[in-house]
Amino acid sequence: MLVSFKAIGSNIRAARKAQGLTQEQAAELLKMSQLHFGRLERGERPAALEQLAQIARVLHVSVPTLLRGSIDEASFDFSPSDEALELGQAIAMQATGCSPKSCQLMLALCRAVAQSDKQMDE
Repeated sequence: MLVSFKAIGSNIRAARKAQGLTQEQAAELLKMSQLHFGRLERGERPAALEQLAQIARVLHVSVPTLLRGSIDEASFDFSPSDEALELGQAIAMQATGCSPKSCQLMLALCRAVAQSDKQMDE
């Protein structure tokens, strides 16, 4: 299987616990049944993209955070450099505890710098 719903569920559970919410509280905020939310957390049900976006918003994480580790990267030609991985980790550490708006600004700045760098190489 290309996508691991168990990994996504595990990421949802970790984000929920980081917010100090019970399954019941999270389900209520998401306007879904606790049973359905529990199935998402256990990876028994796939979440639609819209659901993932809503879960990410309610749990104050990004959609990529919820997807982390869920894709079989062996099926893609994707191998970031060690420097890029270290940069990503450093940025994540700085963004920890920041508002979603601040995180979006950081991402926009990173994209602008990367785009400028790539244009200079052309």
